[in-house]
Amino acid sequence: MHVAVAVQRFGDGGVERVMTGLAGGLAALGCEVDLLAGRTEHPYVQALPSAVRVRPLAQGADALTAALRGRPPQILFTGKLADDRAALAARDRLDSGLRVVSTVGTPLSVSLAAKRFNPLRTWRERRRVRRDYLRLDGITAVSEAVALDLRQRLGISGVPVRVLPNPVVPADLDRRIGARAPHAWLEAGAPPVVLAVGGLRKVKDFPTLLRAFALLPADLDARLMLLGEGRERRRLGALAARLGIGERVAMPGFVADPFPYLARAAVLVLSSRREGLGNVLVEAMAVGTPVAATACPGGVTELLDGGRLGPLTPVGDAPALAAAIAGVLRQPTLPRLLRAAAAPYGIAASAAAYLAFFQDVLAGPAGRAP
Repeated sequence: MHVAVAVQRFGDGGVERVMTGLAGGLAALGCEVDLLAGRTEHPYVQALPSAVRVRPLAQGADALTAALRGRPPQILFTGKLADDRAALAARDRLDSGLRVVSTVGTPLSVSLAAKRFNPLRTWRERRRVRRDYLRLDGITAVSEAVALDLRQRLGISGVPVRVLPNPVVPADLDRRIGARAPHAWLEAGAPPVVLAVGGLRKVKDFPTLLRAFALLPADLDARLMLLGEGRERRRLGALAARLGIGERVAMPGFVADPFPYLARAAVLVLSSRREGLGNVLVEAMAVGTPVAATACPGGVTELLDGGRLGPLTPVGDAPALAAAIAGVLRQPTLPRLLRAAAAPYGIAASAAAYLAFFQDVLAGPAGRAP
């Protein structure tokens, strides 16, 4: 099978990690894979095996159409709304039998509501998204909650939708976690580190995490580390100083490989306002690191089995999150339970599931015309 994966605005987020993971996994299964990326120098791209053909991609439907015209793939896989729309336009122009499949990583209705448009604009945006998604040849969802949102809140019907595990756990996991400690706070014998990973953006709600950390009992002697970069850096630093925890908070920036950090953290905390799944939860569980999270809209509650695999707290509730973190530090979840739950998210297993879905899409009817 010939598959192209397209990401025009290539950043540091979960979509990019999923796309590159899947590209490498499909190539390992013998597929011909093209990665069309807006930033070919990104560490995620540079780490891909040579079997993946990496090609630069400018923005817009014209650029994507031109990139595909010489030898269109059978499947074009996208994961951002702008890329979805460019892919649909390219499919219409090429008339080559190309099938467009998109992955949805967040509850779209919740994401649209969070933009706080006026009611008329919200209605128009929902209508536009629904119209575009009804034209896709297939959709993958990162969780049952996201799939249910597509069907019930956005009215997506007649398009194959399959819940598939994100390809985020690499085959060389043992080698990665065996690397030397990447930060002095993570050396053997150091105080426990509470770790959070994600873009420094409002949706991750790191202010609530900072307030929760400030409420932890002094006897835990914990430190907090935020891995990620974004617009909220200055605000978060100022808040940490006001809370009197500035010297116990580190923000090293974006890290391409979080596994050496995850393997040495005492607990991984996800404080998001919404999250389709939470790749970093899976990554932490894969190395046996206990987790705590908010019960935000999306698939987090599903992933943590209703709290069996890690405590769940209300969104924005700092005291509840502090109690959850303290509880995990004092009584961690058994690593074997966490690793077992993360097993389906191995790149090889996930890529095989995606390939099976792509085969079903090719065997089915083509997507709707505009």
